Amino acid sequence: MSGEVTVSAYGLALMGGGFTVVGALMGGWLTYRFSLHFTRWNAKREAGARLRAAFVTELGALAPVSTQKVERVDQYLTAAFPKHREAVMEFAWYLQGAERQRFEDAWKAYYEVGGSVRFFDYMMGGTQREQFDRFKQRVEAILEFTRD
Repeated sequence: MSGEVTVSAYGLALMGGGFTVVGALMGGWLTYRFSLHFTRWNAKREAGARLRAAFVTELGALAPVSTQKVERVDQYLTAAFPKHREAVMEFAWYLQGAERQRFEDAWKAYYEVGGSVRFFDYMMGGTQREQFDRFKQRVEAILEFTRD
């Protein structure tokens, strides 16, 4: 006995088959996990695009260079609030933990004054440009989360 290990052709075929099955199972599992990750990432991207689109009209209308004149900013934004809220709620599903909390804080800073939905602070103080910059800054704080 010199310590040699001999493997028959049948044993070698069984080992090769076993490695093939293990490799196929691992490959299938990895493909499954990757597809879940990619699907979730893609859905988050699409929800982010809808969130950005939800604010486009208001950003354009309230810009100082806009040809559309909005007399009552608070009423205008209150009317758009359900559209914004829907897009925010959809996107929030794709955030977790501290990131979701920061997103919700940015969302509340956009609309909440004194614990309720109010937009009058966008009309208070400063020039039209300063008021728009305040609005834009709060919207951008929300949209920051949609970047990949």
